[in-house]
Amino acid sequence: MEKRPKTAPERDDRARAVRALDRYSEIYDRWVATAPVCARHAGFYVPLYRETEGTVVELGVGNGRLILEAARAGRAMVGVDLSPAMLALCRARAAEQGVSALVELIEGDFRDFSLARPAALITIPFHSIGHLMTRDDQRAALRNIRSRLAPGGRLVLDHFVFDPAYADRMEGVQTLRDAQPIGGGGTSVLWVASRYRRAEQTIGVVCSEDRADSDGRVTERRILELGLSWIDPPQMRALLDECGYEVEASYGGFDRSPLTEASRTQVWMARRR
Repeated sequence: MEKRPKTAPERDDRARAVRALDRYSEIYDRWVATAPVCARHAGFYVPLYRETEGTVVELGVGNGRLILEAARAGRAMVGVDLSPAMLALCRARAAEQGVSALVELIEGDFRDFSLARPAALITIPFHSIGHLMTRDDQRAALRNIRSRLAPGGRLVLDHFVFDPAYADRMEGVQTLRDAQPIGGGGTSVLWVASRYRRAEQTIGVVCSEDRADSDGRVTERRILELGLSWIDPPQMRALLDECGYEVEASYGGFDRSPLTEASRTQVWMARRR
């Protein structure tokens, strides 16, 4: 697929996204350790990686939690991420675990990354399709992913299902995400709050890290901001169809339970049409 030259606004948007993700890399291990979805999805994705014949690619690889588990079992994996800092985390963890030879890492955007060879399976775990903020971005990514799949290759992704009642309840509310001791008897505390823009189907996530000394006085505060979007299940099905996929299955959880109106998670398995 020939790449279209990026416009100046597109380059600026991408640079902002890279800066935001690079900053999140500093707390990413703690962020995922306190995300309930991360306790559920490894048992879904890792067996899928191990049983697939051919090239397996994970988009939004982050610190490599999933691909490194597969690599430890002997599975060669490819990871793609927009953030150089995230890739550095993954690379260091792969070296620590002795699986660097089985892990290929690519710095790239969902919308225009390329692969050395067509993939049998491409996944987007951990709601990472939500980093694409507009329908145009989502279409561009899904079409590019399709072009990187071998004939009959599969795309598997998960996303949250927007809950209006939860959003009404939690709008702007700062909640505790994590607290850990740091040197000198101090504490590092992560807080998170969200603002919902329903018309655009986007969320402004604000995470703050407070560092306090041994007396509980805050000595440093950092603010990290990240944008996310949501895609309702009927919209996801329509997007997949529009972008050239045949949906094989849709689930309401990583236990492969049915996707219903009450589901808070959506998992999609689709083949290149």
